[in-house]
Amino acid sequence: MKLPRFLLVAVLFPMLSSCGGPSDMTAFNPVVSMNANISDSELTSGYTPYTTEYNAIYADGARGAQTAAPWSSLNPTGTTYDLTMVNNTYFGLDALAGYGFTSILINIPIIAIDKRSMPADIASLPFDDPTVIARYRALINNVLSYLNSSVKYVSLGNEVDTYFSMHGSELAAYKALIEDARTYIRSWKPNIKVGVTTTFDGATVTQKAAVASLNANMDVIILTYYPTGTNFVPRNPSTVSIDMAAMVSLAMGKPLVMQEWGYPSSSILSPLPLNSEQMQADFITNTFASWKLYGSSRIPFISFFKRRDWDAVQCAALTGQTPGNPFYEFMCSLGVLNNSGSAKLAYTALTTGISSIGP
Repeated sequence: MKLPRFLLVAVLFPMLSSCGGPSDMTAFNPVVSMNANISDSELTSGYTPYTTEYNAIYADGARGAQTAAPWSSLNPTGTTYDLTMVNNTYFGLDALAGYGFTSILINIPIIAIDKRSMPADIASLPFDDPTVIARYRALINNVLSYLNSSVKYVSLGNEVDTYFSMHGSELAAYKALIEDARTYIRSWKPNIKVGVTTTFDGATVTQKAAVASLNANMDVIILTYYPTGTNFVPRNPSTVSIDMAAMVSLAMGKPLVMQEWGYPSSSILSPLPLNSEQMQADFITNTFASWKLYGSSRIPFISFFKRRDWDAVQCAALTGQTPGNPFYEFMCSLGVLNNSGSAKLAYTALTTGISSIGP
């Protein structure tokens, strides 16, 4: 998740018929996911709180899961591997399938936002150096056995447009690496669709050409979406229809996979006199209304960020800020539930949207 910027994308709706416009499909069977990141304070006795969280997400009707396992975590250096992020009993890939999630997106980033996420001993090499290419293939070899049948999507980078806004000269080398990785993954797992995650802002405006180049030979378009402006003030919830149309247009017929999809509920951020919780709820209601226009073949997967807010200590650690500051308020109010588990208005909107899935 990067710091969103205020962007409003104008889309000519008459163009959509040639770029994947609204659908008249009668069936609406996409996959809903909810991010389950929880506060460190809840993990003092181990990872068991993940069991409660994932079971609750499943009970809410979600059948998708989104997780991440950075290259640098899985393979810190040389031939040293730590596969905890993919084989953990509580949140690993087999664990997620065991909870009942039938559609999993895992990001195994080479780049994470504005930094490389590579093993320390090769972190400074060009992305297309033969050693780097061989080492990422070696990583995939170690991870392959955990890519079970529920794993539908693999991303090779997280919000990489942020990195290339500062390192544009490295784009071609990174493209070569991810295209090799895509081919290699699909040679072993042909049913998995491979892509690279970028921000909505980057894909539609700030890094449009770079993102289009990276996506050209990928199987899916993977985005993160937080419609906020200056100081994280959320845009009107009605922006979903315009923004989703822009996403479908840029996808050029490829499936759109939404790795993160969120909207803050903080009253400090929301423009008065609008009710902040109602705005978050309307954002989710509008998401499902627009989603149905395009159908689950064009947009098969959205992961809502997130189910439950982090606690104050976690928010301070993540943001380096205190309550009342914009980034803190943004990060601490993305859940559809408060940290305590009490429901916001958005929770009802989300579960109502999930219940609408079907013929």
